[in-house]
Amino acid sequence: MPSIKKQRKRIFCFTYAGGTSAFFNQIELDLKGYELVKLEYAGHGVRHKEQVYDSFDSLADDMFEQIRDNLDNDYALFGYSMGSISAVEVLKRIIDSGLNLPTHVFLAAHEPHTKSELLGYMDDEADEWVKKRTIEFGAVPEKLQNNKVFWRTYLPLYRADYTIIGKYNFEKLGFSTTIPGTVFYSDTDTPRSEMEQWKRIFIGECELKRFEGNHFFIQQHHDEMAEIIRQRMEMKNDI
Repeated sequence: MPSIKKQRKRIFCFTYAGGTSAFFNQIELDLKGYELVKLEYAGHGVRHKEQVYDSFDSLADDMFEQIRDNLDNDYALFGYSMGSISAVEVLKRIIDSGLNLPTHVFLAAHEPHTKSELLGYMDDEADEWVKKRTIEFGAVPEKLQNNKVFWRTYLPLYRADYTIIGKYNFEKLGFSTTIPGTVFYSDTDTPRSEMEQWKRIFIGECELKRFEGNHFFIQQHHDEMAEIIRQRMEMKNDI
């Protein structure tokens, strides 16, 4: 768990499938004055020796335990792609526990839609299917796409994360909140009509912010996203 400085507003960050906490390094530079608590999933990054999760319940329970003692000041949750599921599951646990609520929730690059198709590949085709999908999403630099060492390290993580996403049922999320939400998206990645479905959960204020680019539009627009985050974090909201 990263050290936490009490004097700054915190943003708890949840990364994408196969990703590590370092994914948020660039936008952290754009958010000087805030403390980004860049959470690491078990089996990923600095926690690579730990067992990966077998469900989102396991992931969210772990993430909640990581942050539950540090929710005393103003803070926000920020989930990117798979991290959006992580963020809302952790939010559900925060609400159920009666702890101090976040002032804002930021989600990006994932619609609130069950993706059971991620479980639909055959075992003998799984590796190539996962590689192809991951490359198409823009998660792998071109110089690494045929790198055997890279895939030996990261393929098991992508497979594990895709599996828990595929098993996750949004219909069972079962809560709504008036905590303000901001949803970042790209039409190239996911149509706005699908991202609008987040309004079923964020029933108070839920704004959508569109960007150009592929699934990882944050790479080109991190500074613009950071400015929106900064503005929303400074707003006085009644939750």
